Amino acid sequence: MISFFRKIRHKLLAGNRVTRYLAYAIGEILLVVIGILIALQVNNWNENRKQQEAEQRLLKALLEEFESNLDILDKAIALNDSNISSSLTLANFTGPSLENFDEKKLSESMVGVFKFDPLYIPNRGTIDEIINSGRLSILSDPALRKAISSWKADLEFIKNQESYVVARRDLAHEFFLKYGNFRRHLNLIEESLVEVTPSRFPNNDFKFLENQEFESQLFLFIVASKGLSVGFYLPQKEKIQSIIELIKQGLK
Repeated sequence: MISFFRKIRHKLLAGNRVTRYLAYAIGEILLVVIGILIALQVNNWNENRKQQEAEQRLLKALLEEFESNLDILDKAIALNDSNISSSLTLANFTGPSLENFDEKKLSESMVGVFKFDPLYIPNRGTIDEIINSGRLSILSDPALRKAISSWKADLEFIKNQESYVVARRDLAHEFFLKYGNFRRHLNLIEESLVEVTPSRFPNNDFKFLENQEFESQLFLFIVASKGLSVGFYLPQKEKIQSIIELIKQGLK
């Protein structure tokens, strides 16, 4: 092809057809420019296609991760609500008089209050990989990019509140360990990890329930737990659901 154009140029120059040669030369330049533009367009198209394919792979991975995280969060919410319910049941036993009460029911309530920590530990593999590798820009939806970029900060806020709740719970628990009898407690409940024989200490070992400070610590734990649910878990659930919708909109 190049030799073909070269022969045409030589023929025009040999015939002293300068005007035609100039027109031909301009036309040849235009053909070269058009060819370059077409090549660039094809290259851009290929790059865009590769980027779109990469985005689709990320969106699919993100959808799987956030749907899993929604399930994890629902379990954390259920556990936190259960802790609150058990705490309110335990609160029925506090006061200045403990003459008659169901010791087994009381011990079972304390299992619900003191055994499980309210913790939300989501999967973060895909999100961390996107952020750490600088691939956030692959996501074309600005709303989704913003939601992903603020994800780690949201988790830190939740973690701080969870730590506060656990600290309040532990303060109340200390009253039981100090003034109660953990051995009797293990002997009464059905979820004990070890088998123990009954304690030889007196039956009434729940004097901590008559302590006003214990009651205050217990209700502070209840309020903190409710705050964790209302102020952190439920807004996080709404955000996850919103992110899932954004991801689905971007999937093809």
